[in-house]
Amino acid sequence: MMSCLRRLFCFSASKSSEPRNHGLNNTHNVIWLRSIRKPDVETRVAVSQIPEQANARLALGPAPRPISPSTDDMSDDPSVYTSDTDSQITVSSTTTHEASSSPETLVKRPAISYQGTDDGPSYISILQEGSVRPPQISFDGYGAFGGRFAPESIMGFLNELSLAFESHVTDTGFWSEFATFQRAEPTQLYCARKLTTLAGGATIWLKREDQNEYGSHKTRNIIGQLLLARRMGFAEIVTDCAAAKHGKFTAAMCARLGLRCVVIMGADDAQAQQEDVVKMKLLGARVLTARTPFGMGSLRAAITEALRYSVCNYESAYYLMGGPVGPNPLPTLTRTFQALLGEEVVAQMHTEAGRQPDAVVTAVGSGCGAVGLFRPFLHDHNIRLIGVEAEDAAAITKGKMGVLQGARTLMLQNEDGQILDSHSISPDLNLSNVGPEVAHWKESGRVEILTATDADALDGFQILQHHEGILAGLDSSHAVSNAMRVAKELGPGKNVVLLVTGCDTIRTQFLVA
Repeated sequence: MMSCLRRLFCFSASKSSEPRNHGLNNTHNVIWLRSIRKPDVETRVAVSQIPEQANARLALGPAPRPISPSTDDMSDDPSVYTSDTDSQITVSSTTTHEASSSPETLVKRPAISYQGTDDGPSYISILQEGSVRPPQISFDGYGAFGGRFAPESIMGFLNELSLAFESHVTDTGFWSEFATFQRAEPTQLYCARKLTTLAGGATIWLKREDQNEYGSHKTRNIIGQLLLARRMGFAEIVTDCAAAKHGKFTAAMCARLGLRCVVIMGADDAQAQQEDVVKMKLLGARVLTARTPFGMGSLRAAITEALRYSVCNYESAYYLMGGPVGPNPLPTLTRTFQALLGEEVVAQMHTEAGRQPDAVVTAVGSGCGAVGLFRPFLHDHNIRLIGVEAEDAAAITKGKMGVLQGARTLMLQNEDGQILDSHSISPDLNLSNVGPEVAHWKESGRVEILTATDADALDGFQILQHHEGILAGLDSSHAVSNAMRVAKELGPGKNVVLLVTGCDTIRTQFLVA
């Protein structure tokens, strides 16, 4: 059975794991893989960094039962602010060590507890009251979506991953180590005064994720999963990549942690970002390219081939999923680490505006930004949560339920259930499906989904460029015009937060006016 599956997913055991042609201009450049021996990970990773469970590997068994969030642990800190919508925010300060600092140098970070207005469970942040509070892990929250549709050969690994994730992420030592690789200060929440004047309505705040290293808004997920992989004893990381800024940050972090890095990109995305591909290689990453059977070289092809690579090399390679897609528990890992993004916004809005936003806006591809930014606000229905899709990659708006890449979700498909191609000027938004949790939010009516064309994205890029002096990513540029429209609808005295990612080096020559 195992050999049959391996032949099915790995093509042939005799093929080289290198692409046939490294040239990015080769339109037939695909991945040929072979099964490789499990490495002696103890020789590559310091033994002190690997817990006992990793050396012996966790006993395989059923996935852990979901742990429902509890409201009993809410902070009693007196610094509670009640907004106009009666939401309660508890703000405190947390001290962590900065990686590049001496042990005596400490960094203050915000910490919050957020109680929404409905009767649902509250959101409790990871960083609380001057110390680390590990999150309460739940593998549910996907409604009719999600699930685990995967080959039998990796079911054991997925069970093991669920157990390891629950074990390590509820350990305060994990988060102490996480803090040493995180930014010393949260990315800026910037009051965009000129953009606010231009919109003629609510105050627009920009969450400046472009200030992260390489401009990636996925840094929290990348750091968290790499630390988890190292604790589990893996020495090789494979990840999918659309916008190269995420691949560069992953390669840089792997270099710091002593992990081998394999970045898989769609052939078209790699062709359009050749300079960044070179930088990834300089950082030590091995870059492979892929296409779908019908010739599309986008993020969809990269995810499919990264899944295939992980099936073929499941004993040695850890799959760092770039977004909240894939079989359970992969979306849960992403949302847990990315939730720190939303936590920062809650604390910063309390500090800067004395209240919480009336609307939160972000572009949506797979949903990595949305599952982090929206999470602390889910239980306050007075706050509008707005996602913006690319017009020709609008899986939430135009898609139907189906199974793709290991999970049940919304996807672009024809009447026969065949996956339709997508298109977007932004590599991160050029995807035919969306993460199952975002699909569930749309189905339940909790989030609003709008669309934007390539022309809208270019307009958004130039608006931020000319009025705020910010070179934004093409993904977040899709959401600029819609954020301004929402601000005008809400009117003065209200607040809108817009997520801004780092500038892409793809096709930017015609963005300069």
